[in-house]
Amino acid sequence: MITPPVKALMLLFLGGALFEDTALCVMSWWQPDLWFHLFHHAGPLGFDVALLRRAGGQWAAFALVQAIALLRWRTQPLWLVIVAGARSSDLFTDLSYIAAVPSLTPFGWVALLPPAFLNLAFAVTMMVAWRQLRKAGEG
Repeated sequence: MITPPVKALMLLFLGGALFEDTALCVMSWWQPDLWFHLFHHAGPLGFDVALLRRAGGQWAAFALVQAIALLRWRTQPLWLVIVAGARSSDLFTDLSYIAAVPSLTPFGWVALLPPAFLNLAFAVTMMVAWRQLRKAGEG
C-alpha cells in the first residue's frame, strides 16, 4: 500500500502535469503566437514555431503516459516507473532553454525555472510510490 502522503503527491503530480502538458501541447499547435508572447513578449521567428511544435510532441507524450498511469497505476504499477523515466528525460530541457534564449518575460522565468526541480521531485515520487506498491505486493 502507498502511504497517504506519497499517494497524494503522486496523484497531484500526475493530474497537474497531465493538465499542464496537455495545455502546452495544445498551445504549441493552435496558439504558438500566444506562447511566444507569454514567454518572450515577442513573435516567433524562422523555425521557432516548428521547434515549439516539436516540444509539443514531447508534451503530448508526457500527457499520454501520465493519463495511462493515472488509469492503470493500481493494477499495473510499472506505469509509475515509465512516468518517472519520461519526466527524467525532461530534467535539463528548461534549464537549457533558459541558458540559450536571449530574453524571457517574468512569466517565462516562473514557468520555466521550477520544472527542472519539479521533474526531479516528480520522478522520485513515482519511484517511491512504485517501491511501496511493489513491497506491499510481496508481503
